[in-house]
Amino acid sequence: MKVIDKIDHKNINLDVDFMFNKMPSTEVLAVAILHQIATDIKDQGCELHSVKLYETENNFVEYFGN
Repeated sequence: MKVIDKIDHKNINLDVDFMFNKMPSTEVLAVAILHQIATDIKDQGCELHSVKLYETENNFVEYFGN
């Protein structure tokens, strides 16, 4: 739970190391999460397709990387 343990019930602005000096928007958080897990996924011989992060039932962002 590399990312969940870092962000669950935390203040994104103050407590999350990979969000330091970044605007804590859903879009920026999705990009940062992808960067946090991409290497671990690749090391398992898999390819990460995207990160989808929901704000509400109707509002979400999906980041596909570069």
